[in-house]
Amino acid sequence: MLYGIIHYTYFKGGDTFIYLSESTLLGRTFLSHPNYYIGSILGWDVSVPNAIVFTYPDAAIFWKDLGTYMLVHFHALLYPFTLGHYHLHIFFIATIGLFASLNFYNIFRQILELPKFTLIVCCFFLPSLTFWTAGLHKDVYIYFGLSLFLLSLLEFQQKTRLSKAIAKLCVSIFIIGIIRHYLLVLLLPATIAYICTLYAPKRIWRTYLIVYSIFIGGTLGLAKFIFGIELLEILANQQTAFLAEVGGSSIKDVAPLSPTLGSIFSTIPIAFVNVLGRPFLWECKDFLQLIASLEILSFLVLFAVSLALRKQSIKSPNPLIHFIVAYAITNLLLVGLLVSNIGTIARYRAIALGILSALLTHILDFYHIYPKKSNQKNTSISNIDPTSFSKKNKAKLLQ
Repeated sequence: MLYGIIHYTYFKGGDTFIYLSESTLLGRTFLSHPNYYIGSILGWDVSVPNAIVFTYPDAAIFWKDLGTYMLVHFHALLYPFTLGHYHLHIFFIATIGLFASLNFYNIFRQILELPKFTLIVCCFFLPSLTFWTAGLHKDVYIYFGLSLFLLSLLEFQQKTRLSKAIAKLCVSIFIIGIIRHYLLVLLLPATIAYICTLYAPKRIWRTYLIVYSIFIGGTLGLAKFIFGIELLEILANQQTAFLAEVGGSSIKDVAPLSPTLGSIFSTIPIAFVNVLGRPFLWECKDFLQLIASLEILSFLVLFAVSLALRKQSIKSPNPLIHFIVAYAITNLLLVGLLVSNIGTIARYRAIALGILSALLTHILDFYHIYPKKSNQKNTSISNIDPTSFSKKNKAKLLQ
């Protein structure tokens, strides 16, 4: 509800209320004009009824904004239950977000060494992740799809419930594919490298580097010489589209990308600065930007503290951890390369930052003080002369 209030007052409605109104319009008029909607979905040339209806765009625009239209259509199916009321739509959003967090709790409980309280905080109470997956937006569906994807990989690794793992994998690919299909491109090389490390567990990061290098080169080559598609040009055009967006939190003086590998590699440092540094404190113009700045500063502090107070010895990490790190970093890199609006960056990076925050707490030594106390206690007990005790006291000491 707080998410809705902020968007209604600060963003004057924003995308979340546009999605609400469009899904409500679709839900109200579907029964009166079913032929129009069914024909439009199937790609037929159907004339628009003489009524106020949800108007379908051309096929090119539809496929370009597939995630938006799928979100609107799903929430249109909820219209008989919600009657267009925002807070009832949010009930479904909150339910999906809860199941996603439960999935991540189940995953992290098995692969990370964390105190239970810290694990609960990382899965259910990270402010930015909780906020950006709490609204009528696409983020909560990505969060849920990604949780199913990781859970299926973990079950494959453990070779348990393989049929359910396959079902979860298919559902996760479908959800991510219809909401933000480009994320599948980031998941594919990470998944290939993850499978390779299951059979060749040595030199894991070298395996990831080789797989990513082959994947990038092979994908660029196949797209250009077989399909005639310039992927680098698509990236440059997408960044141009973000630069053309008008907003009060746009980053000034962003250099446009050129469709070359050299331009992209030279922009990587700036991309990481934008996604892991913006908004700077001196750039903040309002309270929401200040919160976003404090959030990213908190992440950087957690990163520094985790390295400074890391565990002296960590058991061999689960292979899924390397997969999560690779995916999260490439996701952040893509956001930094393409997006030039601080508000959009804060929303797009929330899931990846939340996952990385949990991994950072994994290497943080929460108990670096307690072993000293434990050793002192053990030393004091070992210095006691057992011969000075009665048989009853000896039995208690042994226990």
